[in-house]
Amino acid sequence: MKLTVASLLFLSLLGCDRYQIKFNEQQIYAPPQLFNDYNLPDMALSNCIKQLIIDQSIRRAEDLVTISCAYAGITDLTGINRFTRLDTINLANNNLRDIKPLMFLGELRRVDISGNDLLDCKDIKTLAELLPGQLLAPKTCF
Repeated sequence: MKLTVASLLFLSLLGCDRYQIKFNEQQIYAPPQLFNDYNLPDMALSNCIKQLIIDQSIRRAEDLVTISCAYAGITDLTGINRFTRLDTINLANNNLRDIKPLMFLGELRRVDISGNDLLDCKDIKTLAELLPGQLLAPKTCF
């Protein structure tokens, strides 16, 4: 009988991974919280990152490795360096003017900044030298 009750309790907990569980007002389980310890002044970038965190159930900054925020109206990348394990970034066709924050992301392998025609070509060439992988840049620079 005890085994049956314990088994039923265990099975019911499996379906509650998003809910806090209390017993006699004591918390016995709380689901892991999504990552939210970041500050991105650009609202378009912030909204894109927030959605990626939700979609991918990101719990730590290091868990976010891919960003796809094309056509999002992003103008400023300040704060993106909080996500230190970024490996692939798609920021195509935004309104970027400065890509210096990307130069401090040591794990980057693939970056698409095409369609951002206001970028400084010197910065793009510097980023190309830092990337061991692939850089897709505005046609105005190459």
